[in-house]
Amino acid sequence: MKAVSYDLKGVKTAAEALDSAELNWEAQPVNLLTESGIAVPDHRAIVRSDNNGVIGVVGSRYLPIQNSFGFSFFDTVCDQYNAKYDRAYVVDGGHKVILEATVNGAITIRKGDDVFKKIRLINTFDGSSPFMAQFSIWRQICKNGLMGWAKENKCKVHHTKNAECRAAEALRIMSTSVEYFKKFEIQLKQLANKIIDRKQIDQFIKQCMNPKKDAVSTRLKNDIAEVEKLFEAGAGTGQGTGYDIFNSYVEWIDHYRSADAETRLANAIIGSVSMKEHAFEVISNICL
Repeated sequence: MKAVSYDLKGVKTAAEALDSAELNWEAQPVNLLTESGIAVPDHRAIVRSDNNGVIGVVGSRYLPIQNSFGFSFFDTVCDQYNAKYDRAYVVDGGHKVILEATVNGAITIRKGDDVFKKIRLINTFDGSSPFMAQFSIWRQICKNGLMGWAKENKCKVHHTKNAECRAAEALRIMSTSVEYFKKFEIQLKQLANKIIDRKQIDQFIKQCMNPKKDAVSTRLKNDIAEVEKLFEAGAGTGQGTGYDIFNSYVEWIDHYRSADAETRLANAIIGSVSMKEHAFEVISNICL
């Protein structure tokens, strides 16, 4: 999985964001044939109109939500939430497309450690997930995206051309995200005040990095050593808390897990979300 990032600073509308990130193409369903020319009746390819790149293979009833329609919804969210467009991400050539906005107002977890609230709208063309809004917190000190609660950090987005319904949907997303951000802030601050011992560190690493396995490969040993190093002296860590070990693990995911820059970016925004959610659940169970 690889991703490309586009800077959207200064962009005011979703239409401008799509232009800046070169996302004003359409996802077109195309019939499939076998190598011998036999039609595949139950599936179609989803192809980008600008470069004929295949960005998904889906069932014959699948109807793609076009970027121009889906992301226009985000303008309502940003207007009512005082949020600003931040970045766009294109994953695997367009299998997933993401617009991200930063919500006004930083949260201070402890002195010198600020985090920022993010809302992403995610569109997919491979049938892997619905069009949805996802909430996350970005830790400024180490450029990490923090995640928690798999069932609570996202909600499906319904589509309608009716302005009143769009406004109501925006309010629903905002209400859900406010609750999520408040809960996440409280628990991050609690973790930042929980000193953990060697046994708890080992428990966290075992559950997050080597679940249900006895054998430890050389690579895994090196990865564990990197996380422990970051726990002691990573960006904004070194205070021996549950918050520090969680952030060390997330920093390893976002910046050290892969040598390839585009793969690291994909890990940070999409591929590692479930790992971060699991890690937050683990450290919460250990400390809280």
